[in-house]
Amino acid sequence: MGTPPKKDNTLWWILGIIGGVVLLCCCGIAGFFVFIANEANDQYTDFSSSANASDSADAANALVVSEGGSVVVDSASIQSGWSEFDGDITGLTVRNDKSSSDFFHLTFYFMKDGNVIDDVTCTTTVLDAGATDYSPSCIGAFSDVSDADEIRVAEGY
Repeated sequence: MGTPPKKDNTLWWILGIIGGVVLLCCCGIAGFFVFIANEANDQYTDFSSSANASDSADAANALVVSEGGSVVVDSASIQSGWSEFDGDITGLTVRNDKSSSDFFHLTFYFMKDGNVIDDVTCTTTVLDAGATDYSPSCIGAFSDVSDADEIRVAEGY
């Protein structure tokens, strides 16, 4: 009887190396997706910052209006009685004060401390001279605008 034969560990070494390579690949793939998500977030932040700066510049040329107030913006006569509710404009009526048919694209800027929080855009149907649109189509704000300290409105894109 002699000494028993020595066990061969080669299979375990091969499986360990394969497992390590698979683990490194999985970590690399996960790291890649984290990197992509971070870059996308940075791009979104940069875009939204520049968009807000652009909105603030556009709002600087807009007319100040109180909620529910009337104002004439480039021949679009906004009638009194409208209000902001949950980030949307309700009860808005717009009359065409031009001598020809036209439609109007109105942007309401909700401001806080001189900066645009968000905006609401409303578009009328084509209105004949003197005609009124009693329910323009509005795209509401994405942010909470209830704490706005100023509202401005401009016509155009």
